[in-house]
Amino acid sequence: MSDANSHTVLLVIAAVVALALLLQAVVLLAIFIGMRKAISSARSELEDLRDIVLPLIQDAREFFTRVAPKIEQTSVDFAALTHTLRAQTKDLQSAAAELITRLRRQADRLDSMATSVMDAADRAGDFMSHAVNKPVRQVSGILASVKAIVETLRTAESVPHRHESHNSTDPEMFV
Repeated sequence: MSDANSHTVLLVIAAVVALALLLQAVVLLAIFIGMRKAISSARSELEDLRDIVLPLIQDAREFFTRVAPKIEQTSVDFAALTHTLRAQTKDLQSAAAELITRLRRQADRLDSMATSVMDAADRAGDFMSHAVNKPVRQVSGILASVKAIVETLRTAESVPHRHESHNSTDPEMFV
């Protein structure tokens, strides 16, 4: 019996394994069918997407084919313009620096000319002051002495001659 029991157990194990294999085959078949449907659905979606995207890609390619030379020419023109602007900016900076240098020289010249004119005017004023003041002082001194002489002579004529003794306390005494 042991042989019959072991044979039955083996038969049951074989049946369970066969059932598991059959179940596995059904699951794999279901997965295969689901994958096939998903792949066909994805393929149809991809075809729809391709139908939409492919014309856009072709239009973009045609657009870039038409625009690329213009973009290249524009970039070349822009580079040339930039180069020209740099050269003109350098020329302008050089001219401005030269102009500023000349203006400084002219300002220095004007300053020195104005200074020399003011110095000459100051010297002329000093000369005129000395040239005019000295004779005016001399004439003024001469006139003051003439006036003093005339006053003295006048007072001498109006006052009779007296021989009075003058003492040192006399306020009219002039030394």
